[in-house]
Amino acid sequence: MEVAEIWSAIGTVASAVAAFVALAVAYLAYGATQTAGSSTAALTRIETRRIWAETIPQFKVSIEAQADTYALMRVELVGPPSLDRLDQIRLSIRDDYHARGASQVAGGPSAEEVANHVWGPYRFRHGTDGGSENDRTVAPFGLPLGEGTYFSMDRQYPPRWNKSGSETSWRRDYKDKPVRLLLKCAREGFEPWSVPVEVFVTPLQQQVAPRPASGASSG
Repeated sequence: MEVAEIWSAIGTVASAVAAFVALAVAYLAYGATQTAGSSTAALTRIETRRIWAETIPQFKVSIEAQADTYALMRVELVGPPSLDRLDQIRLSIRDDYHARGASQVAGGPSAEEVANHVWGPYRFRHGTDGGSENDRTVAPFGLPLGEGTYFSMDRQYPPRWNKSGSETSWRRDYKDKPVRLLLKCAREGFEPWSVPVEVFVTPLQQQVAPRPASGASSG
């Protein structure tokens, strides 16, 4: 083989090696870019989730009896300070037990009838505050931080199909039980939150009378 042919062969091999090295470098660079992109996306997801968790709405909810069969609920958005408002709140009453179903007794209530009955001491007042037909929910509403709103409630009664039950026994069963609520909250820029709350009703005899205004006369 002549010298020219040898150098030509060497040049061909060198070109192939150079091409291979360039391809390897490009592949490694692409892999590094993909890894960096995945890491950045993962960090973004973690940070978004952290901010979401730190911004879970905080509520102050009270229910005060106004009469024997009537109560008033107040819902106030109290935090966190970084949450300036909620665009929409869907407030509903949860049952005392999450897995109530249809009766196993022949002729008993259907699953729909059971689901439409509020199993607890109070329900929302029918036809008030945009309440649903089953008195379990009210119309969606929004709240700025530090503000609240009121909802009318009525004492709940035994279901119509409970022939053996009485209002007296129903009240006894729920006397020391809380009203169980769920607040589904939406705010632009955040994934929705679901906040469960349990509130005991303050009876009339336990409510503190308002103090007289400063300088008011007692006589």
